[in-house]
Amino acid sequence: MERLAQAGARLPFGVPDAVLCGGSAVELYTGGLWPAVDLEVFGSDARLLTSELFAVGFRWSDRPRHAGRGLWHPDLEIGIDIIEARAVPSVADHSNTLLTVLDLDPSGPTDAASLKVVGIEDLIAQQVRCWLRDGAPSGALAAQVQALVGLGQAGVGGPFGASYLQRRLARETNGEVVVEMPRSEEGRGPMQGRRTMGLSEMQTRIGLWHDHCGLSSDPVYSQDLTTPADGLARSVCDHNDLARREGRFELPSAVIVPFDSGLFLIPR
Repeated sequence: MERLAQAGARLPFGVPDAVLCGGSAVELYTGGLWPAVDLEVFGSDARLLTSELFAVGFRWSDRPRHAGRGLWHPDLEIGIDIIEARAVPSVADHSNTLLTVLDLDPSGPTDAASLKVVGIEDLIAQQVRCWLRDGAPSGALAAQVQALVGLGQAGVGGPFGASYLQRRLARETNGEVVVEMPRSEEGRGPMQGRRTMGLSEMQTRIGLWHDHCGLSSDPVYSQDLTTPADGLARSVCDHNDLARREGRFELPSAVIVPFDSGLFLIPR
């Protein structure tokens, strides 16, 4: 994330910042419950962003999994996929972006690097849209949506916009998917002001949410734990025994995702 932030800071004036999105944003917001293989970013100019990523150590990937596409950092051993934004982001999408200050090093400079992350409400809507498109298992979707909604309520990502999320889902899914909110959230008004949060504060809030829900607060992503004999990486949800309980999250035909922290969370 620091290398991506450095590359973004080098972009010419007037070029919009890259925005962390997709699976890597899910990993960030959930504290690793759904690990991402590579970073995913939206960029308005993939050519310029690629050039600056080269300047901070990324190179074209020759790994077979990427089929010659994507970037790879040989020292950090992580890849990055750039999704070039072909449409101008809406005012709502732009204002809802979270500016994350990378302040984990207390001995580092006071002007720590920062990175934009897709707003948690927009991320939920995007994940639901991908599920409708790709037909992902409904149980997995329900678990992920419930986790993201719970983390949003806990303040991970700034003030949570429940009403905004409902409007966004209605627009993206033509009313096919609804997330039931607790009564206390139903009347939340529009979000105000720029959203900014330090990564240290975000991780603290995520840790408190994990503890409250009885999930492992410090999961270990070792090769032995995440890569079984079949070579397919497993989510850390498996370590929290969530996969065996996916049957509990089957959605009705109306595709209403209920929000109930007890439904998703299993005691440690």
